[in-house]
Amino acid sequence: MKIKKFLNNPKFASFIQFIKFCLVGVSNTLISYGIDMLCFYVLFAFSDFHGWVSVLGKIGITAEAEIIKVILASVLAFVISVTNSYFWNNRFVFKSENSSFKQHLLSYAKTFLCYGITGLIISPVIKAWLVDLGILYAIASFGSLVITIPINFILNKFWAFKKQ
Repeated sequence: MKIKKFLNNPKFASFIQFIKFCLVGVSNTLISYGIDMLCFYVLFAFSDFHGWVSVLGKIGITAEAEIIKVILASVLAFVISVTNSYFWNNRFVFKSENSSFKQHLLSYAKTFLCYGITGLIISPVIKAWLVDLGILYAIASFGSLVITIPINFILNKFWAFKKQ
């Protein structure tokens, strides 16, 4: 009973939301990793991507097929994991009451921006800075998570899923 009282206590509502957000984040990480590995080692395993290399070459971009494979797998993993994040944050964490398609679409776009800002901009900068300080990449990656997860939570809570 004490746990139920704690979980329903309004004083701890944001903390409980943060824990739920972290649980969704763990599922996103697993989904992203799984999609990335599935694409790289299964779906794209026998594709040479020479068509892409040729098209990029015509517009002056030099790229190897293996790099294109990495980028496509990463982008697909990112899109699917952010979509998963939007779904669960909308239903489970922030319990958004977006009723119209337009409101859902706007929150979805904001979710992409939140994850894009933290995952594609802030996190690499923090990692690069920490590695430059002589910190091992694995520790730098963890260090960036310690900073970007709370930032992402705040962006999602007060912007992407802000109550109207």
